[in-house]
Amino acid sequence: MTKITRMYILSFLFSIHIALSAYINSTFLLKIISVKYVGILYTVSSLVTLLLLAKSVNLLKHFGNRRFILISLLVNMLSLVGMITSKNVYIIGASFIALIATNTLVYLSIDIFIEHFGNPESIGKTRGIYLMIINLAWMLCPLVTSFLITKEGGYISIYIISFIATIIMTIALVFSVKTFEDKIYTKTPFLQTYRYLKENRHMLAITMINFILQFFYALMVVYTPIYLFEHIGFGWAQIGIIFTIMLAPFVIFGLPIGILIDKYNLKKRTLLYIGIIIMSVSTFVIPFITSISVILWAFVLFMTRTGAAIVEATSEIYFFTHIKEEDTYLLSVFRDMVPMAYIIAPLVGTLIFMFLPFKFLFIILGIIVLSGLYYIPHLKHNHLPIQSPKVELI
Repeated sequence: MTKITRMYILSFLFSIHIALSAYINSTFLLKIISVKYVGILYTVSSLVTLLLLAKSVNLLKHFGNRRFILISLLVNMLSLVGMITSKNVYIIGASFIALIATNTLVYLSIDIFIEHFGNPESIGKTRGIYLMIINLAWMLCPLVTSFLITKEGGYISIYIISFIATIIMTIALVFSVKTFEDKIYTKTPFLQTYRYLKENRHMLAITMINFILQFFYALMVVYTPIYLFEHIGFGWAQIGIIFTIMLAPFVIFGLPIGILIDKYNLKKRTLLYIGIIIMSVSTFVIPFITSISVILWAFVLFMTRTGAAIVEATSEIYFFTHIKEEDTYLLSVFRDMVPMAYIIAPLVGTLIFMFLPFKFLFIILGIIVLSGLYYIPHLKHNHLPIQSPKVELI
């Protein structure tokens, strides 16, 4: 088994852990805090994540990527223990913050491993397979979650399975990256990185498109389960079916898009235009649906994720085509968009709820997604790697 294949398997196991709990975290937190504080807790979690990502280059230099990911996994498992065993609101809150932060740090390390072990001549295929693998986990988990959530102790059993998946992943990781050798990670001051992105408009543009995508995910992950459960009236068994169908596009489109870009030079701009328009239109129609038809809701949400899957695969391939493994500072900025989205999106959601009914959240989100069209013309057509700025070696 090749090392890149091992990384795909480990990514699948870790994604199982995250996907099992992602769509029930918000409703689990509702059992101990009100809905307006759920958004605040997500925001705090994302602020902590941003702070850690800002220090990630220093941490990688000090520990190396292998020890860095193992430490992150250990903290991740301890946070799951807190979620499983405690009934104290402060311990659960702190555990949730640590869980969200280390989820992102582990994925950052996995990105470095994938970039290291992958073939630089077939980035589209490599990223396509990677996205397909992790999204397969996301597609399979809602059915398991919906089954367990209806049982006594459902939330706890979900976190226990997540804990077991993380243990297996950690043990396998120890034996899979024994021979990994770190490159010299580079650190660029924030203002220098900002100036660099401003001068290289295409990298700033793809980063902003990634932010809009992550903003879409943040609002959808936090509030769609609440909307379907509390406002439409679906039970968790129905929601599990809907979410499984909804997430299928990520498995269907990731690899084909990578192959089409690698072998047939399919234009990334065109794909991004198509993806963003599909995302925006399908999100915009959500509040106008009053039916409790599982098929209708599954179809509409399937279309939102069809657009998202196209944007995700294309933007990931574009970004990793234009960086090198040691460009950790740029990778950190790109991954910063996840916690940034989870800081801003819940605050936007809370602000919307103060003045408008819940359903208007999806109308506003559809408009925000459409703003991504502004950045597409700034992207380059070629596959040439970027010229990295002069950076400080640490």
